[in-house]
Amino acid sequence: MKLGATLGLRQSQKLVMTQDLRQSIELLSLSTIELNDKIQNELLENPMLEEVGLDEKSKMPELFSFEEVKRIEKLNHEKSTDVNWQDSYSIDGPKSYNQEASDRNQKYIESSSKTDSLEEHLLGQLRMMHLTKTEFEIGELLVSMIDDKGFITVDMNELSKEMGYSAVKLQKVKKILQELDPIGIGAQDIQETLLIQSKILFPENRILHQLIGEFFSDFERVDYKKISKNLKITEEEILGLARLIKKLEPYPATLYLGKKIDYVVPDVVVKEIGNEFNIFINDEWLPKLSIQDEYKDLLQTKLSAVDKEYFQTKYSSAQWLIRSIQQRRQTLQKVVSSIIDFQVDFFREGIGSIKPLTLKEIAERLNLHESTISRITTNKYIQTTWGIFELKWFFSSGVKSVEGGKESSKKIHEIIRNLVKEEDENNPLSDQDIVERMGEKGIEIARRTVAKYRKVLRILPSNQRKRISSLKG
Repeated sequence: MKLGATLGLRQSQKLVMTQDLRQSIELLSLSTIELNDKIQNELLENPMLEEVGLDEKSKMPELFSFEEVKRIEKLNHEKSTDVNWQDSYSIDGPKSYNQEASDRNQKYIESSSKTDSLEEHLLGQLRMMHLTKTEFEIGELLVSMIDDKGFITVDMNELSKEMGYSAVKLQKVKKILQELDPIGIGAQDIQETLLIQSKILFPENRILHQLIGEFFSDFERVDYKKISKNLKITEEEILGLARLIKKLEPYPATLYLGKKIDYVVPDVVVKEIGNEFNIFINDEWLPKLSIQDEYKDLLQTKLSAVDKEYFQTKYSSAQWLIRSIQQRRQTLQKVVSSIIDFQVDFFREGIGSIKPLTLKEIAERLNLHESTISRITTNKYIQTTWGIFELKWFFSSGVKSVEGGKESSKKIHEIIRNLVKEEDENNPLSDQDIVERMGEKGIEIARRTVAKYRKVLRILPSNQRKRISSLKG
């Protein structure tokens, strides 16, 4: 056997990910708003590009609050109230949707309510207290570390080492801060803030303090049996304590921090005209690009090697961007058209007629790669007769129906949500009950599948729903 280094020639093919190709792929996953930002940046950075039609007034598209969009996606179905007790404290609940106001874009942006600064509110209270200069400095430091929920999650021992303040003084000022308004501000987590509030608002209720301090995780799981055994109180007494806890504020910063609103511009609008579905790509307001003639001519003149390379690179980049934008538009049009073909019953009848659909099915129909379908449906929203939906929403698995076909998992979610919403709170439906009700609707589903979907929907088991229903009213 001969060993040694030799030279050889081998021919092979491979795909090289150029900058232009990377940019083209990147554009596919951008929303229309993100694409607009990308175009604006390119106009600033690439002298070859110019915006045409500047004399024409661009019409800004309708803006929809992201929270409203999520609400419309569920077709005005309220989330089941039979969820973890913490969910009743959600500060992200959707507001009612006003169709008539949807065209007043600027009002969404300019009319955000101004609230008092939490920082100023707290520092104002600290100034009125008899604190030393060092204690006030510590107070300012701690206030600056409060997050959007009202917590300070930094370890005090680490902070002591880093800032040079004694751990004792840090803890002293933190305790003072936690007793300011809002009560419990600056706690480490929900459990600590609720414990602080309970001790201040219900100072004599030692059982309540013990419940929050020692059995909070059991309380979250609604494991009243374990709590009853350890605290030696009845489940009825636990329900009474739960009503008190419900009066407390788990996120003490809620009242003082303005909520940032995210906006959604539908990338596609689908309208049924006659028996035809018309697709409108909502990008008319985007800047229209072209390559400046002066720079094209400049490439034909004598330039230094460095200048020629620079302008040639910018020229190629401008050409590629214009082509990529057009390709993105065409791909989006094709994909939406294909989704409509698969989900035509949904577009005509609503969410109850949604069908199982996979990225692979669309990819095979259009002779595209699944990754392309995934990118073009990412961060894209479609406005339909039934509301605004993310394009990814139309893709879901399915379960078998009695007739041998398949029902979309999203449709199953909706049925389960409605069954639980309409159940008798004093006699809630078990997972097996739901299986039987589904069977009556011609849908075959296993009990473990119902349990899995119920968890996705954040619906508690029937025994816990029965217990928590007693907290209402």
